[in-house]
Amino acid sequence: MKLNIISLFAFALLVVFACQTEPQGKKEARKVKEGVKTLVQAKEVNPKDTSLLIKGALLIKGADSVLISKRKVVEEWDKQWSKVTYQFYNPALPLANWQVAINNFIRKGLYKPEEQAPYKALLSGELIHQSLLSFKKEARRYEDEMGMVWNIEDSYEIDASHAGFASIKNESSLYTGGAHGMYGVGVTHFDKKSAKTLNLSDFIRKDAKFLKLAEAAFRRSVGISATKPFSETDYWFEKGFVLPDNFEISQGKITFIYNPYEVSNYANGVITFSMPLRQIKPYLKREI
Repeated sequence: MKLNIISLFAFALLVVFACQTEPQGKKEARKVKEGVKTLVQAKEVNPKDTSLLIKGALLIKGADSVLISKRKVVEEWDKQWSKVTYQFYNPALPLANWQVAINNFIRKGLYKPEEQAPYKALLSGELIHQSLLSFKKEARRYEDEMGMVWNIEDSYEIDASHAGFASIKNESSLYTGGAHGMYGVGVTHFDKKSAKTLNLSDFIRKDAKFLKLAEAAFRRSVGISATKPFSETDYWFEKGFVLPDNFEISQGKITFIYNPYEVSNYANGVITFSMPLRQIKPYLKREI
């Protein structure tokens, strides 16, 4: 994002006047920060809310948030900040196809109402803020009609440290009414040559021997014996143990991730277990 310091602050002030639609005492709060300089644009500020705009940077990092509820605070959840913490590649610079694919993946994941057409603009901090305002508009409507306070939190983190592929990790939580919200973790991998997404079978040969090793690691992680049938546990592997295509590669291990309701009840939350790469190495189909 090619802004010098003067134009950065002019842009920041313009955003404030353009986005403030509430009375003075209930203005949305945003911080725009470059280096050690910070401009606070409203009195009521989420202390965790910062956006980093670095001139000429390949990877843009930041966070943005909007205050959803306009209700008087009775309980903590009556005053909800919805937030997106992000990393994406600067579309103003020449990008590899896999970097464009990651940006498109993030853009597709931004909130939009069901009736709204997909976002077409290049991914930017402004587009992310637009998605938050779209969520706020929907949330305020249901708050007025049903007294529910909605909330959304998303984070996107890129790992491009591997020679042949890059990964993006998305942690998300969403509440739009009901007994509880939904949350989860997703890790998606992109081949650096083809820019296509990669599944577990692109990394590992999942033969019977490997699945047996993985099942043993899973059982140790969740604390069930090797001989106990899954039908007598909280885990839903009626047709035999299966591995998810949702996995993270980091620090000499692979961590497999099952989100709520995938293989167990909501109370068990996100279920993970790890296997060291030294154990997996004989089954690898590509370099990690």
